[in-house]
Amino acid sequence: MDGNKDEAKKCLKIAEDSIQSGNRERALKFLNKARRLDPSLEIDHLLSQTDASQSENPSSNVPTPDFSSENGPRRRISASGGSSVAYSEEQVTIVKEIKRKKDYYEILGLEKSSCSVEDVRKAYRKLSLKVHPDKNKAPGAEDAFKMVSKAFQCLSDEESRSRYDLVGSEEPVYERRAHRHAGGARMNTFNGFYDDGNVDAEEIFRNFFFGGMRPATTTTHFSFGPRVDVRYQGPTGWLRTLIQLLPVILILLLNFLPSSDPVYSFSKSYPYDHRLTTQRGVNYYVKTGKFEQEYPINSPKHVALEEKVENDYHSILSHNCRLELQQLHWGYRRETPNCDSLKQFQAAA
Repeated sequence: MDGNKDEAKKCLKIAEDSIQSGNRERALKFLNKARRLDPSLEIDHLLSQTDASQSENPSSNVPTPDFSSENGPRRRISASGGSSVAYSEEQVTIVKEIKRKKDYYEILGLEKSSCSVEDVRKAYRKLSLKVHPDKNKAPGAEDAFKMVSKAFQCLSDEESRSRYDLVGSEEPVYERRAHRHAGGARMNTFNGFYDDGNVDAEEIFRNFFFGGMRPATTTTHFSFGPRVDVRYQGPTGWLRTLIQLLPVILILLLNFLPSSDPVYSFSKSYPYDHRLTTQRGVNYYVKTGKFEQEYPINSPKHVALEEKVENDYHSILSHNCRLELQQLHWGYRRETPNCDSLKQFQAAA
């Protein structure tokens, strides 16, 4: 409860700033939110100020419904004289029908005793597309969209649906009573369910139709206080799919790339277990299997390979011999086996 009161004070502060700046719509929004969070909060004087600002500035940016004709499509025209948005009589009717209903089953047009989860999904798919604010511009479409989303959120989950069938609400009875009687004020309820305004109808819509992603792009919101909102535009749908498949693509590419393992080794270790000797007496080990097919005896590839073996062997002996001579000079060693092997190898040339 303390957290709600703190949040209510923040909303109250935003509302006061909005009144000072002349944004009546924003002020009313946060005043209502503050009252929902803390019913004991005194906001009547601020409501009076918003009404006074409305009378002083009748050309505020609050949308005013206007019906240009009795027949044909209706249009809602903004008070500032901006462009009008058309909507049909059918859209108005469906919005009114949804807002008139209180029961979740009635909102979705379902029978409580016989509907399944799939029926709930079908009803939501049909209604949400009809009242989505991007498609339906009739007055109250946004509220109807939230009501449809809230009904779907409850009835599509087995646990919340069972609780709703039992007590007629998604929340326990004692929580409902607390909301109803807190501060001695009557709260805004929806069939006994406390309307806290936390249902994100757009999020439910995206999860249902796009699997949690927006149709074109994924946006992550980072909020830093009530006034700062940073949005990160994530990768588009096809790019996100490509990123998810990238590990699989890399594994497939690695399987088709030629092996980077060396052809031979100077020491015997798995899988280099087949010993060969060059004409100058240098022993080396290769993998059994396809070596004799790829490097046939006396073939140009085999001769070139043995030349490389001897050159590598000479380089290794030369390097180790220089280290032995330095250690011999400083008195750290008395014998120089690599230098002796280098002399024998050079003598065999």
